[in-house]
Amino acid sequence: MNIRTVLCLVASGAAIAQEEPQRAQPVDPALQSDPGQDWYQHGRNLLESAKQTTDNDRRIAYFAKAVDVLSRYLDQYPNHPNSEAALWCLGESYYGSGRIDDAKRCFDRLLNRYPKGRYAAAAAYRLAADYFNSRRYALAAPLFEKMAQVAAAPADRQRGLFHAGFSYELQGRTREAIEFYRKVIADPDQPNAYDTRSKLSLGRLLARAEKLDEAMPLLDDVVMSRSSADLRGPAAIEAGTIAAKQGNMELSDKYLQLVLDTPGMEKYRPDAQYALMAARFDKKEYKKVIEIFRSSSAKAEGEKEARRLMLGAKSYMMLERNVEALETFREVEKLMLPNNSYAFEANYLRLLCFYRIEGRHVPEQVDAFLKLYSKSHPRDTKIHTALLMKAETLLDAKKTAEAAKVYNEIDSTLLREKDRAGMLFQRAWCLAHSEDPQGAIRSFTEFINGNPKDDRVPKALILRASAYRSSGEPLKALADYNQLIEQDNDAEFQQIALLESADICKQQQNLPDMISRYRSFLEKFPDASDARKSKANYWLAWGLVKSDQVKDAIPHAENARKLDEKVYGRNAGTLLALAYWTLQQPESLCDEVDRGIKDDFVANLPDQLIGWAAMQAFNANRFDQAARFYDLVSDEESPRSTPKETWRYFGKALLAAGKPEEALPPINFALDVEDNPAWIADGLLDKAKALFALGRTDESMEIVEECQALRPQGRVNSEIRTLKGDIYMKRKDPSAAAGEYVAVVQFLSDDDKLLKPLVYWKFIKALEAKGDRAGAQETKDTLARKYPSWKPPAP
Repeated sequence: MNIRTVLCLVASGAAIAQEEPQRAQPVDPALQSDPGQDWYQHGRNLLESAKQTTDNDRRIAYFAKAVDVLSRYLDQYPNHPNSEAALWCLGESYYGSGRIDDAKRCFDRLLNRYPKGRYAAAAAYRLAADYFNSRRYALAAPLFEKMAQVAAAPADRQRGLFHAGFSYELQGRTREAIEFYRKVIADPDQPNAYDTRSKLSLGRLLARAEKLDEAMPLLDDVVMSRSSADLRGPAAIEAGTIAAKQGNMELSDKYLQLVLDTPGMEKYRPDAQYALMAARFDKKEYKKVIEIFRSSSAKAEGEKEARRLMLGAKSYMMLERNVEALETFREVEKLMLPNNSYAFEANYLRLLCFYRIEGRHVPEQVDAFLKLYSKSHPRDTKIHTALLMKAETLLDAKKTAEAAKVYNEIDSTLLREKDRAGMLFQRAWCLAHSEDPQGAIRSFTEFINGNPKDDRVPKALILRASAYRSSGEPLKALADYNQLIEQDNDAEFQQIALLESADICKQQQNLPDMISRYRSFLEKFPDASDARKSKANYWLAWGLVKSDQVKDAIPHAENARKLDEKVYGRNAGTLLALAYWTLQQPESLCDEVDRGIKDDFVANLPDQLIGWAAMQAFNANRFDQAARFYDLVSDEESPRSTPKETWRYFGKALLAAGKPEEALPPINFALDVEDNPAWIADGLLDKAKALFALGRTDESMEIVEECQALRPQGRVNSEIRTLKGDIYMKRKDPSAAAGEYVAVVQFLSDDDKLLKPLVYWKFIKALEAKGDRAGAQETKDTLARKYPSWKPPAP
């Protein structure tokens, strides 16, 4: 039984600490007047109400009221017959209201004043359980003892004795624990709910003390009892282990097989399996160990699982089945932390298996040699040469991190001269690829300084520069790259040095130097890979934009996108859009914003840029495009956060694009936030136009009249009257329409070559509809004379 199980038992078995042990008998008020009884009864009723309600707020309120009533009762009637029960109820009320310290003081007071009886036992248990659950076992144990001493019920006494024993066991006080477990077992009253638990605990303690003969019958009683699997399972495993130690394998198998075969004992099966395996391993029956190991898929957790796997893996090794052993040792390594003893042993034995599989006897000898002599001969050349052999073997197997650890153990001054340069470079390379930049820097520096003419120096400079960057030393990295650039080495190293050094300059905000290095790369290496050229072009364009050399940035951004659109297409598009905006090139900007919508980088563009592009598209009569752009910078969910000018021209663009239904929402949003009468009239005009286009002429007329009530001036007045005439025409009232049209014709200047000829044409249609042929012909002549090239709209 582990501590978690018992903690759960304390929580679930604390009925004595959660219910009043004994209800007080109420006094018949008809026979006797007892105000104290009334106070007590009222407080207890409040406590009962708190326990019974499911509403948390009401429960807390009831507990608080109970505290108040019971406290006043005890103050006024300290010697009342129910004062002992009231102290218990008060403590429970404090607990329920979350005032734990007050509850503890109350129970201490109860124990001091009434040291015996049901309430004292309940209070002792309540305090003991609190200390136990907070792992303060030294304080819990004497309170459990106290509970056992004063308990009136046998079950409470047995509970107190058991938990006192368990509290002592958890403190490592085995003698006291054994004493209390024995008391539980010897208790004459039945039923005894803690008899079996105590036998299990006592049996375990005796087994650890090597008192096997005394432990076995106790554990056997538990196994043969009708207790739960949580008791019988651990008892069977312990008994099986003892039987194996006593040499009785048949009995051991009987106990352990019981765990493997009994439903409900599944979680103990890994322990039973391990015990069976250990017994066979000790007898060198390795095939039987493997058979047992593979007979069940049940797994334990943590170190228990690690030791089970280790026993199986060692048996594989003993049988020369090194592949299975290696795989099993690897499972242990994955399961345990590196500093765990199981992981360490598994790591070593796994490497040993690996050497066996490869047929390389040198690594096996190296490990054995290091295990035996590395501590006693730390400065011997042979030790460090052996480490070098092991490290290079791991490196050949591409186990770079493991190789780096071994290389770090090598003192290069203790190697032969011919091995030193190669060892330094290989160690540095491993460290660089094992996330140890400082170690790599030290090793590369030692290699470069000691071997300046070695062909591997340029590569060492590249790798050391990378390590400097990883360790946060960019200026030192830059110095290594500059050395490579100045030496005019291999083209590959030159390219890397220019690109990486330019990147450092970018991070250091040294834009002129960054720009220079990227330009140099593009000039010196026109045949470089597209990936490298696209990178250089993009960051060169970025630097030029940041340096206000916007015009020069455009071809480089275009090249970056052309060379590698997948990587740089979006970012290059963003740069181009910003450049066109800065240069006030509306058509190019509008094309780039549309590309941003298509290629999903428009979110990178500032709203001001998109708004400006939208206005340019609107002014160029590209109304569909303008509407697309305005849609990007408007927010229907929060219309007031969008500038009213955006809503206004969004609606106009949709209207002009022939989308009156879509135009209505932005028009309405613009009207909602507008407070300028002139712009309100303009918005109402747009709304009326949209409604008219949708065939909603009555609604359109209402808006027209609302607009006219604002007495609009200029073109808005002309357009609203024109629209009113259109509505009349729709209503088959050409006379009223003609009246509106003629007013517009008279008001507008002849210089208006857009609206005025159109209204003339509408006026003619109205005159013809009402039968005024002479007036219609006269107006036709006027229209032809004033606007000879004007063409009527397509039907």
